[in-house]
Amino acid sequence: MKNGSPQLFGVIHIGSEQVSLQVVEYKSLSDIKVIERAISQVGLGEETFKYGRIGFGTVKQICELLKGYRRILQEYGVKDYRLFATTAIREAENQAYIVDQIKVKTGFNVEVVDVTQEIFHKYVALFRAVESEDMISSLKSILFVDISSGGLGITLYEAGGLKYQQNIHIGTLRIKEGFNKNQRESSCFYQALTEFISSTVRPVGEALMGSKIKYMVLSGIETGLLLKMLGHEVNGKLKFVRIADFLELHDRVKRLNLPQVMQEFGLSQQRAEMVLPTIVLYKQILDLANVEDIVVSGAQFGDGIIISDIGEKTGDSWKKVIEEQMISLVHALGRKYKYDKRHALWVEEAALLLFDKLVKVHGLGVRERFLLQVAAILHDVGKFISLRRHYFYSYLIISSTDIFGFSEEEKTMMANIALYHSSKTPVPTETEFAALSPEGRRTVSKLVAIIRLADALDRSHFQKITIGKVALHAEEMILDVHSEQDISLEEWTFLDKTEYFEQVFGLKAVVRRY
Repeated sequence: MKNGSPQLFGVIHIGSEQVSLQVVEYKSLSDIKVIERAISQVGLGEETFKYGRIGFGTVKQICELLKGYRRILQEYGVKDYRLFATTAIREAENQAYIVDQIKVKTGFNVEVVDVTQEIFHKYVALFRAVESEDMISSLKSILFVDISSGGLGITLYEAGGLKYQQNIHIGTLRIKEGFNKNQRESSCFYQALTEFISSTVRPVGEALMGSKIKYMVLSGIETGLLLKMLGHEVNGKLKFVRIADFLELHDRVKRLNLPQVMQEFGLSQQRAEMVLPTIVLYKQILDLANVEDIVVSGAQFGDGIIISDIGEKTGDSWKKVIEEQMISLVHALGRKYKYDKRHALWVEEAALLLFDKLVKVHGLGVRERFLLQVAAILHDVGKFISLRRHYFYSYLIISSTDIFGFSEEEKTMMANIALYHSSKTPVPTETEFAALSPEGRRTVSKLVAIIRLADALDRSHFQKITIGKVALHAEEMILDVHSEQDISLEEWTFLDKTEYFEQVFGLKAVVRRY
């Protein structure tokens, strides 16, 4: 950044109910100023949830909006920007067509974000917001609840890390569209809606059991609706809501029909139809947890993108705070499957050491290092299911689990690293390996070669070895290791795993005991 001069960054978000633009000026992560904000209401979610696809007319409308946003970016001279699409486009059957039309007609490249990344970026914005208000403490638990049109994200912060995270396809608009007009107007609708939502979210209660939660932080597109109904000003700042006030609102709303909701709260029919699904969903989550206070945040997906991108661009150390929380959640997943923590930590440390020493050989970056770290922690979780072919079950667990902050492609890469960490060799004909892109296969091959050696050096799971110097020569990588115990098993296993390493890197791996 030249002479500390401010930079510009823009984010466009195509959501289910609105298309938004933010332009910010920044010098650092702690010095960000919003200089332009625009929001346009759309009906993408209704089309996707009703019909499974988005019509041509709506796509044309979106493209016209985006052309207007492009003009705004040009007026401000913004050259650094990103455009994201979430639930509505992500789940549309004609997603590829929509993305292509936007590219052809507006010149924008659309990044379609999967649900885990969407909730993650909202969490980043939420955590930053509550942290700025000095609400973060290792002694306090905070339940972050993000409810969008199409999904629900629940994240529990406890003891300085993340203890639990779950994403559910039960957003407010999705719930509404799950019932037809006659059902929504029925006198039985409240009871049916309550039972439907309860049956979906009830398993979350077991994970929250025993946690005394200081704050339940609510976010999502309908938080403004909640605040308006409670008589609060909607200005984007954190708002504290008394639980008694919310429960009183819930009891009022459940007795009203649609015209009465419209009249009592001054809402349009479209907004009024969202009231009951929103209030009941909040109430059901509140029933699952031991919560002291409700906090409502106006933080949005775009805010999280801005924080993440600017933190990355400026090299801010705050990024490490979030990464450490992600790792704490990975360990929570490991505990769920009864992992051998000491072995996982040893393999993690050894794999990262080798990665760092081989950086000029493998040519990978910090993100790939992070993938290796997570895969090392979880590589043996499949033993919870079966000791036979545990690596395959590790693959299944990782690939079928939402891992906070990672894309589906990255999750598939980590699952493949776990699959091949033992003895199977990655080959293009293997279904799991073939699912990766060519670049993904090359990356996984390199990380597999590294984790195999790290795992071999603790084959006994007794952590007998201390790795000293790692030296690279023209045709060899020499590991100086120290141990006061017999490490024959580790040496023999290491020797058995060096063949694949040599195939990938063209280096012979040698253990030298000192």
